[in-house]
Amino acid sequence: MKAIFKKVGQAALVLGVATLVACGGGSNAPVLTISGVAATGLAIEGGSVAVQCVSGTGTATTLANGTYSVSVTNGQGPCLVTVTKGALVLRSITSKVTSGTAIANVTQFSDAIVTALVTAKGAASPAALVTNAALVPSDANLTAASTAVIVKINEALVALNQPTLPLNTNLLGQSGFVAATGTTAGDALDKALDALVTNDRLAPTLTNSINSSVVAVVPKPPTGATGAN
Repeated sequence: MKAIFKKVGQAALVLGVATLVACGGGSNAPVLTISGVAATGLAIEGGSVAVQCVSGTGTATTLANGTYSVSVTNGQGPCLVTVTKGALVLRSITSKVTSGTAIANVTQFSDAIVTALVTAKGAASPAALVTNAALVPSDANLTAASTAVIVKINEALVALNQPTLPLNTNLLGQSGFVAATGTTAGDALDKALDALVTNDRLAPTLTNSINSSVVAVVPKPPTGATGAN
């Protein structure tokens, strides 16, 4: 009788292990980490971060220095990053990375790029850039957009008699970006934000210029593609 119970117990143990493997196979799933800095010139502290990738989602809260980090299991980029604090809503977008770490700094510049990509792709909303396969921007699209927008930002800085602030960086994925208080601290990106952002907004003329520059370098989606999610 004891032998019978022993065999039944062993069978149950084997079944339990099999069930655990079936349900817990995701324990070794790859994790994509999205990180960056949210800032308007000043760091955005306590902002709600929502990440929506082509595959996977995640949330976080920005720290005092504006930094955030979100881990997405089985994440596949691009990932749309939205930071909200009160009435302020800013977005950014990552490359098509599928593992490791992707940087997405969230500023008025990145938000203007995302808005322009929506226009260029004919998307119904920013979310469609990661939920509609026909509208997902390529890494080449993002590089071209960032490069074109840098030209417009530098023109705006010169117009404000601030030629000492030329930008030559990835507006979306610059590593080491530091948002500092005041106009004399921080790197060139931070200083450009300090110079060009007023009441959390870019000047309409600059926004329109950014939009036109991105539309000019980002190809329209294939015929028949729609902006629906």
